[in-house]
Amino acid sequence: MKDQDRHSRLTANRQVGLCNQVVDCATLTSVTLCPTFWAGLGGGLSVLLSAIGAGIGIGISGPAIAGAGVERPEVMFKTFIATILAEALAIYGLVVGLLSVFHIADTLTLAGSVRIFAGGLTMGAAALGAGFGIGLAAATAEKPEIFSRAVITLILAEALAIYALVTALLLVLQAK
Repeated sequence: MKDQDRHSRLTANRQVGLCNQVVDCATLTSVTLCPTFWAGLGGGLSVLLSAIGAGIGIGISGPAIAGAGVERPEVMFKTFIATILAEALAIYGLVVGLLSVFHIADTLTLAGSVRIFAGGLTMGAAALGAGFGIGLAAATAEKPEIFSRAVITLILAEALAIYALVTALLLVLQAK
C-alpha cells in the first residue's frame, strides 16, 4: 500500500523532458531536467535583477537629485525623470516575471522552459546594467548646463532595457 501511494505521488510530479524521458520534478537529483525549475528561475531572475537595477539607479541618482534641489529648487522636478525611468526597470522585470509564471504548465517542455529562463535572464541583466547607466547619468545632471546631454544618456540607458523587454517578451510568449 505504501509503495502504491508513493508511486501515485511521483507520477503527479513527472513531466516529459529532454529526448522524451520522464523526469521526476519532485526529487532534487533530476532538477537539471525539470522544466518547472528553469521556467521559475527565469521568472524569478527577471523580477529580482530588475528590482536591484531599479534600486541601484534610484540609489545613485537620489543624492544627486537632492543636492540639485537644495541648490536650485526649480531644477528638482526636471531631475525626477531619472527616478521615473529607473522605476520603470522594475516594472519591466515584473511584467516578464508574471508572464513567465503564467506560462508554467504541466505541458511545458524543457525547450520552452529554457526560453523562459533566457527571457528572464535577458530582462534582469539588461535592467541591472540600465540601472547603473541611469544612476550615473543622473548623478552628472546636477549642473543645468549639462542637463540636456545627461537626459540623452538617460534615454539611451532606458532604451537598452526596452530592447531587452521586447526580446524577453518574444522568448517567453513563444515558450510552449
